[in-house]
Amino acid sequence: MIAALYIRVSTEEQAEHGFSIDAQKERLVAFSKSQGWENHKLYIDDGYTGTKMERPALKKMIRHIEEGKIHTVVVYKLDRLSRKQKDVLQLLEDVFEKNDVKFRSATEPFDTSTPFGKAMLGVLAVFAQLDRDMIIERTTTGRRTKVSQGDWYGGRVPFGYTWNKESKLLEIVPEEARIVKEIFNMYLQGHSRLSIAEWAASRTDERTIDHSTIRDMVARPIYAGNLINAGNINSGKHEAIIDQETWDRAQAETLKRKEGAATIGEYLLTGLLKCGICGGNIVHVKRVTKRKDKTYNYEFYACAQQHVRKKERKIDNCSLGYLHRANVEEFVINQIKEFEVFPNKIKQIIDSKNMIFDEQESDLDNLKEQLKKVNVSLENLYDAIQSGDIKASAVSDRIRKLEERRESLESDIDDLEYGSSKDIDESQTIELVSQISMAWDYFTEEEQKAAIRKLITSISLYPKDAEPNIDWAF
Repeated sequence: MIAALYIRVSTEEQAEHGFSIDAQKERLVAFSKSQGWENHKLYIDDGYTGTKMERPALKKMIRHIEEGKIHTVVVYKLDRLSRKQKDVLQLLEDVFEKNDVKFRSATEPFDTSTPFGKAMLGVLAVFAQLDRDMIIERTTTGRRTKVSQGDWYGGRVPFGYTWNKESKLLEIVPEEARIVKEIFNMYLQGHSRLSIAEWAASRTDERTIDHSTIRDMVARPIYAGNLINAGNINSGKHEAIIDQETWDRAQAETLKRKEGAATIGEYLLTGLLKCGICGGNIVHVKRVTKRKDKTYNYEFYACAQQHVRKKERKIDNCSLGYLHRANVEEFVINQIKEFEVFPNKIKQIIDSKNMIFDEQESDLDNLKEQLKKVNVSLENLYDAIQSGDIKASAVSDRIRKLEERRESLESDIDDLEYGSSKDIDESQTIELVSQISMAWDYFTEEEQKAAIRKLITSISLYPKDAEPNIDWAF
């Protein structure tokens, strides 16, 4: 039988501050020899946190214990085995004692071969977990205290602000603040996050702006002069860029978009149309022309950004033009009626959606894997701080960046999980769509409006030489 020398390091920083594999190995081998255990074996987990039990070397050691190959397990410190009291005691009772294996530490005064040693082990296990929990609690409490006092708790400075080291306050950057205000305005006008991001990105070189940036910006209370931490919102000491009413309206708009609410208005396609060029809202335009003694009424659909005076336009390059309302509606109705003649078209749309869902599930798995790595990195940093291998101040920026990355990943995961449901009953969908298609001409105007909203999520319009793109709801 052998003495198992178990070694664990959680981060590269530990290796640089005295908790390296070599340092532990040297101490454990010397301790083993001092006890007369010449026959020993090293079990090394490099880069694994002490709060997780899923460690390859630990599993291998447990297997060897159960096979009767080990008489004693030795660690440099108790927290090398685990930082959780529950896990330490479970290993001691369910693995070590069950297989008559002793447990020793090279630097701590306990010996599980004696009753006092077992009691001391329990005390040390409590302190190992308590110390780590206190670090996390101090970090959380510190942030909550700052927020309650109106102080920004740090991290990446939000777009629109700069950090004044002397006053210890966030200060507005006028040029960026104007962009922030316009982002909120465009969002409330119905522009897509992608089109807003493209517009904003063209006006600043300071940082990358994409659709997720816009999503996060319109959700941050900091722009209305508030701070949030752990669900608590407090008034901040910094100056607001937008007023509270605008921020509240933006949250209502976000909720409406998530719920997929479609307004049934005066016209058949009200609330479903959007500009395929710039992502803007579509407006209904009426024009009256008199020729001789006759009056001619024309109705069009146009991009809201195009149908205003040039000086009022938020986007300069929209080229949608004016599309006859009757032509657009006729195209959409014909697409619906085609389902009666070509029922296989419904299945093709469902299959296409399922392919998209499969891709989203793959993206979701990738994001979850990234989130897992970020969480492991945070755990490792907390472990290293708790062990005294590094100072909290030395890695505070790293922790903030990891926490920001975690928040961003969690938000992206929420979005994908919300929109990646593959729960489509193909036979029921085909039957429903076919029935609507066959009965279309017998519906009242209100029934047609309701039916079309069951079938269609949105319709993107393009210039006259291109067909509208329909995003089907099934």
